[in-house]
Amino acid sequence: MNELALVIFAPLIAGALAWIIDVKGIREILGVLGAGVSLGYTALLYQKTGEGLSFVLNLGVFKLTFALNTLNWFFLGIGALVGFSAILALVSTGRDSYEWLFALMSLSGVLGVFLANDLMTFFIFWEIMTFASFMMVLHYNRAASLKYFLLSVFGAYAMLIALGMIYAKLGTFDFAQIQQAMYKEAYAAAFGADTVFSKGESALIYLLFLIAFGVKAGMFPLHVWAPDAYSETNQSYTAMFSGVLSKAGVYGLVMLYILMGTRLAIELGGFRSTTKFGYIIAFLGGLTIIVGGLLAALQEDIRKLFAYSSISQIGYILVGIGVGTALSMQAALFHALSHALFKGLFFLIVATIVYRTGKTTFADMGGLAEKMPFTFAMAFVAILSLAGIPPLVGFASKWVLFEAVISQNLPILGGMVFFGSAIGFVYLIRFTYAVWFGQRPTDLDDTKDAPLSMAIAMAILALFNVVLGIAPGLVARELNKIFGKEVIGGNLFVLDLGFGRYNALAILIYLIAGIIIAGIIYFLGAKVRKVPVTDTYQSANPVTMEYNLTIRRNFFLPLKEALAFWLRISFDKLYRDIGAWVEDLAEVLRSYIYNGSAQSYAWYLAIILLILALWGV
Repeated sequence: MNELALVIFAPLIAGALAWIIDVKGIREILGVLGAGVSLGYTALLYQKTGEGLSFVLNLGVFKLTFALNTLNWFFLGIGALVGFSAILALVSTGRDSYEWLFALMSLSGVLGVFLANDLMTFFIFWEIMTFASFMMVLHYNRAASLKYFLLSVFGAYAMLIALGMIYAKLGTFDFAQIQQAMYKEAYAAAFGADTVFSKGESALIYLLFLIAFGVKAGMFPLHVWAPDAYSETNQSYTAMFSGVLSKAGVYGLVMLYILMGTRLAIELGGFRSTTKFGYIIAFLGGLTIIVGGLLAALQEDIRKLFAYSSISQIGYILVGIGVGTALSMQAALFHALSHALFKGLFFLIVATIVYRTGKTTFADMGGLAEKMPFTFAMAFVAILSLAGIPPLVGFASKWVLFEAVISQNLPILGGMVFFGSAIGFVYLIRFTYAVWFGQRPTDLDDTKDAPLSMAIAMAILALFNVVLGIAPGLVARELNKIFGKEVIGGNLFVLDLGFGRYNALAILIYLIAGIIIAGIIYFLGAKVRKVPVTDTYQSANPVTMEYNLTIRRNFFLPLKEALAFWLRISFDKLYRDIGAWVEDLAEVLRSYIYNGSAQSYAWYLAIILLILALWGV
């Protein structure tokens, strides 16, 4: 069988077999094997990215076409690695064969999206991915799944309309033919010649794709489904939700640049040092960083904290894509990888905490580092990586992104990006102290560490966070292959941008030396200060029980009060109101138009025929 077919369909086949057999132990083996086959063949395909490997599945009415190249292998590797880790953790947290079927189906869907070679195949597997992930959320929370479903349908219809417009004008769904046609269109527009697409049509297609891909990526203001969907499903699966499925939206925006970037740049013009259409993506990405980060800091539930944090981190990727230079695009792809690694790891950590304690809020936690040392070690890696502390992979990708934005003299975007990093420290500090340190509730005294499958899954992602952080040149080398030129120079341990240089190995050496010195000072006589349970801070407010702020309760209440005006502006509420208006309109139409009266229907038909006659139809 073709290697691409094995990569795509192995998880789906394994999920179907697990659902049919439905024997505990066998379904877990089948699921892990299915995800493992995809990961194994993805690794083997690395050597074939330049060979033009392809696969066609003829369904009679139409064909599904797949192809391998350096760009989609990069995303394929992210999907296969994080997807395998999530499936491995599902061995412990999976409830039934239902979850195995749809978790593996969604993995096949997203891998198919990455390997699709035409827009119709892309759309079909996009919908498979969406349907399967919707079913996973539905298994836990109907309301959360309905919100996810409605926004996904909105995005799907937007994409379908864009596909229809492209096919109506060009008569093809093939990526290469569309790209070539759009290049010709761009040059024709530049010289004032006639074009197939008008300026308005090009802008509309861009807007439709922006909506479709923005929904899946969790871009502001289309992000409102993500906090509920991420928190109201199997937490092991959320590692794939955040780490892999969100990258389908990122991949779609990259493909938008490849297919239509030149045409949109000429049609819509430029803004400062970038394009107008790119700056819109980048600015929405900056808002996503800020909104996601602030809302993450205000959460009392660790699942929603990291859901909003994931939204915020996606914003960095959107900024890189929007700026549109070779360096910023590489930075975006770099951060897509690092986000998948540290956020996938975080959600596996959250899954382990919930699995072992049954708790989800800060108020119910504390002192878990002593009871869950391995999970705490994994959390320490994830915290450093997300916070952008060298030499973890999160620092390397953020550093390249910062440099890319600064080099283009885009101060507003630069400020948004730096603010996101600052707010990231804020909510990570609380997670670190409230969950792992301090006084432990008595009902957590018997808490055990991660089960074996979850421990291995976390260790895999933690290892890549460390290795690719110490040797970021491994990632830079692959990114340079994708672009066909050396955008990021250096070697295995050094990233050299020409105007900035980062040496991960030197940072590691300094870090180890600093830890040794700190250890010596500590053991030579550092004293430990015991903190009483009543230790609190009041931020200049009267000391009352109503305003009792601790690391586990109301820690960011002053921030919440400061943002009270802005928090009243809720897109979630706006969408609910729109939904209510649509329901009311439908009820009116049902009552006065679809009323069961044959005489009324005859009048409707007569009016329609009269209108058609007047139009000369």
